[in-house]
Order: sequence, then C-alpha cells, then structure tokens
Amino acid sequence: MMKNIFFALACFFSASGFACTNAVPTNDINFCSSFKVAATCYCSSSGMPASMCQDMNQLYSRMMSMFGSLQRACGFQRYTTVQDCVDNWNCYLQGGIDSQGRACSSTQRAC
Repeated sequence: MMKNIFFALACFFSASGFACTNAVPTNDINFCSSFKVAATCYCSSSGMPASMCQDMNQLYSRMMSMFGSLQRACGFQRYTTVQDCVDNWNCYLQGGIDSQGRACSSTQRAC
C-alpha cells in the first residue's frame, strides 16, 4: 500500500498534467478555488483515487510523509516554480502574505 502511495505521489509531481491548469496568483480573490481545482487535477491525472485528491489537507499530509518538507515536495514537481508551489500551499493552508508580499486570496485568510 505504501509503495502504491509513493508511486502515485511521484507520478503526481512529475506528471505533465496534460489538461490541468495552474492556479491563479495567490493574491487573486479566486485563488482558493483555482488552487484546489489545479491540485486535484494534477493529483487525479497521476492515477490517484479522487477521494485522495479532493482533500487538500490529506494530500498535503501525504506529501509531507513522502518528502519530509514542502520545499522538497515542491522541488520534485514540474508544473510551476518551487517558490510558486510553496507560496500556493502556504496561502491555501495558512493564509497570510506570500514570498512576494502579496496578500493570500486578497484577504490574508487561509482557504
């Protein structure tokens, strides 16, 4: 089971995501919904079950279990820059200000 999860997450981060689009910028009012759509799409396109892909907290926990840190997990994916990936996850889960000084979701609130 753990090997399957590792393989699926590895595919998630290396997949080109053929039909997936990236989230809008972190300070956009629509960031939360666009990030969830993008993350779910990339996850699903890797072959992970939909139930594992739709819960962002569960997906984040799996990433941390596999990679140990957000920086390492984001370094493994290929669909955006490492910093953009880190900013996206931090804004989604914690809110605040991203690395470029932008207010997450324009309100500084977590998703």
